[in-house]
Amino acid sequence: MKGSRTMLHRALALVAASGLVAAACGNDDSASDTTAAPATTAAPATAAPAPDPAAEAQARVDFFRRTATDLPFNEPVAEAPAGKKLFYVQCSVPVCAEIAIGIEAAAAAIGWEYETVSHQDTPDTVASAFDTAIAAKPDVVMSSGNPREWFQTQLTTLSESGVPVIAWSIPEGYEPGDGISVNLLTADDYYFYGVLMADYAAVTSTTKKIMFVGLPVFPVLSIVQQGFTDEIARVCPDCTVDVMEAALTDLGVNLPGQIVSKLQADPQLDFIAYAFGGMLFGVPEAIDAAGLSAQSKAISQAGGLLNFGLIAAGQHQVAEVGLASELLGWRAVDAAARVLGGQGPGSATPPAEAAIAGRPDILVNGLPLQILEASTIADPTALWPGVDGFEAKFSSLWGK
Repeated sequence: MKGSRTMLHRALALVAASGLVAAACGNDDSASDTTAAPATTAAPATAAPAPDPAAEAQARVDFFRRTATDLPFNEPVAEAPAGKKLFYVQCSVPVCAEIAIGIEAAAAAIGWEYETVSHQDTPDTVASAFDTAIAAKPDVVMSSGNPREWFQTQLTTLSESGVPVIAWSIPEGYEPGDGISVNLLTADDYYFYGVLMADYAAVTSTTKKIMFVGLPVFPVLSIVQQGFTDEIARVCPDCTVDVMEAALTDLGVNLPGQIVSKLQADPQLDFIAYAFGGMLFGVPEAIDAAGLSAQSKAISQAGGLLNFGLIAAGQHQVAEVGLASELLGWRAVDAAARVLGGQGPGSATPPAEAAIAGRPDILVNGLPLQILEASTIADPTALWPGVDGFEAKFSSLWGK
């Protein structure tokens, strides 16, 4: 918790005393005596107490356990354009399909045509998917998760045609330009997700033996890893952190056994942070089969129903840095409407608890963020809404 700074004000006092003493006995001479009071010495400044990183970590965790009741960004669209054609270039991981549900529903609510194509998160399939989008002659294109280098040629074509691209989960800033109008999940956001997971690990681990499991195939997940390792070193210098990186092909295949091996090799390892929620597929079952279910707890980010079910059941995972995937789809359409209307994508004012020096784009996206636990997952069989009734709230902003 950040210590408060005390402002000390010096008071300068000037005390003047003068007296005129008349001599008696017929003497008409006068004498003058001026005496200056001793100068007041100001108390020495008291140094502000040094911040307590462990207390900061606990305070941040407590703040982000809170449930949002309204959208973080509530500026109405000046005039929602009608009859537009939206094309979504969809990535291969399950969360992208969840976001697609939100995009399609939001497009219908605002009165737009919706088309989509998926790819396999490789440079050639991403480029081919963008070629399909261009051929459809859309008014706006949406994409997630892949670096612009994989579709730079197509991005140039779209830019020259005046077609804006609404993106998220690329390792850039909020309004990166050069053909991308807005990046709703920025490099700074992903860094902050790593920070939150590190804070949670630091305040939860008993043994201070922690592991981070990375998935560097996605550039933004490498940024999560950086945020985690930076923050854990700051708030828990006594923690020992083992970093293990997995390949996309390891998920659900090799990774469960690798996690079991790590736990067996170090019985003190009691907390694991996963860079992405989908990495836990098959892991709790393997841990249970090895008789290690009581040894460790886990957190991840951007997970879905798999993770909510594990948390509700108390099966290895205890917390999730929640991504409101359907709400993200609605916010993407909201940003598109603003961009097409000439307003720019809009931005929110982030809370003080999300402030990190040199990371100005944390939570300017207008999306809610919460650390979800068993007590705050109302229905583990449903996606986390982020804000109850968000659909009606967005429709109201659009004048629908």
